Amino acid sequence: MSLTFKDGTSLNFTNEDALIDFLKSTAVASTDYSMDVFWLIICAAMVFLMQMGFALVEVGSVRMKNTKNILIKNMLDACIGALSFWIIGYAFAFGTSNRFIGAEGFALKTFDMRRGGEFNDRTYQGKKYAFFIFQWAFAATAATIVSGAVAERCKVVAYFVYSFVLTVFVYPVVVHWGWSDNGWASAFASAEDRLFGVGVIDFAGSTVVHTVGGLTALIGATFLGPRSGKYLGGKLQVMAFQSSTFQTLGTLILWFGWYGFNCGSTLTIMGSASDVAGKVAATTTIGAASAGVTATILGLIFEGHIDVGRTNNGILAGLVSITAGCSVVDLEMAFIIGVIGGIIYFSASKLLLCLHIDDVVDAAPVHLFCGIWGTIAAGLFAKPENVEMAYGTGSCGLFYKCNGNGGKQLGANLVFILAVICWVSLFAVIIFGTLSLLDLLRVCEETEKIGLDVMEHGGTAYEATIRRKSVWDSFNKGRKRTKTNSADGVVYENGENIQDVENIQGASKITPVATC
Repeated sequence: MSLTFKDGTSLNFTNEDALIDFLKSTAVASTDYSMDVFWLIICAAMVFLMQMGFALVEVGSVRMKNTKNILIKNMLDACIGALSFWIIGYAFAFGTSNRFIGAEGFALKTFDMRRGGEFNDRTYQGKKYAFFIFQWAFAATAATIVSGAVAERCKVVAYFVYSFVLTVFVYPVVVHWGWSDNGWASAFASAEDRLFGVGVIDFAGSTVVHTVGGLTALIGATFLGPRSGKYLGGKLQVMAFQSSTFQTLGTLILWFGWYGFNCGSTLTIMGSASDVAGKVAATTTIGAASAGVTATILGLIFEGHIDVGRTNNGILAGLVSITAGCSVVDLEMAFIIGVIGGIIYFSASKLLLCLHIDDVVDAAPVHLFCGIWGTIAAGLFAKPENVEMAYGTGSCGLFYKCNGNGGKQLGANLVFILAVICWVSLFAVIIFGTLSLLDLLRVCEETEKIGLDVMEHGGTAYEATIRRKSVWDSFNKGRKRTKTNSADGVVYENGENIQDVENIQGASKITPVATC
């Protein structure tokens, strides 16, 4: 008795029962494969939805006159990321040529995408395509982190340059180090090739994604300098922002997408991976919640009020902090990681203000500082049985005993963090330094005052014209100011406040005061 496939190959069976057993096992394997494809696509879509969250957070954090600029950057992050990661970045990340960088699979052409073995009746491997989409969503996230930090004063051409270089080269190399099956720091490499015999534990990218994006954001914001009016006479000024509603909705969308980010990093939903995904969802929730509460309390103690912005960024800080160890820590440790993450975020945010580094959305405190903490925490709190479930290795954090591997695990994580910091810093300094020297980094003063929407994007984002009719109109009538109040971005022309609207008027009706 035999079974013939479409390609002409055949299998022989001794009896009918053997054929039935084979068909049953093939059906189960095919179903498992299909479920994995579905799992990756759904999780990739959830991660991609985080682009909407980032857009809302960033739009809510800037003034109305720069809304279009933020939206365009977020849209093109996805587009530029998709093309550059498809053609070059994915090959650098997951090619198998050497332990430093991949060098095969450009435009997915040299990867074997055909179905094989018991699936040779199909044309190609959908799971590989789904995996590419999942990884592209991560790459787009790393690039988007930067745009919020440098908002309201960065030239569009500078954005194109750093976004492209980050997604095509800088980020993929870090992915290769930490996540490919032959990266020098990867826990997925063969046992003899793992760093210190264990490899780095960064399950969903506290360092691979968030430290990369956060460090680039910090260096970019440093080279750009603060927004006009952020510091007057050396004193910190409160800058106007557009909407706490947008910020909060964006945070909730990011929290939702983070379940795809962390749970989806199992890369499969079959077998014990489903158990890991369930636990990851729980640790992710506890980490976010504890950091959100911590940041809120710190704001109340040190700033005298409960600020929704602190709560939002605290939640994001907890999510970043738990991302590395979400699969290997218990809920109690997730709580501790979140609390410390909230403290680190709040402290780092204050530190940047003291250093006169204007990070509009607190990208560096959230993603860089908490990303580093999250990877260190995984080296401290990883539980042996959890590591076995998630990685299949006999490692653990420093606070557990597992044949002396606890210290090795923390060491591997620390070495990986330092390597990533050096790598990203090198290229970020080169990129932003070169752009600055060529005068391609920061917009001129007039453009910043009037707004990037009008000066670079053809008009404002809000078309409705509803001017305030109040005593302030009478107060401002006939009042001429040649100098912009840059703390709130108000521009006066011939005695009229052209930005003094509740819904900023159409672009065609606003004439720039000056061009440059």
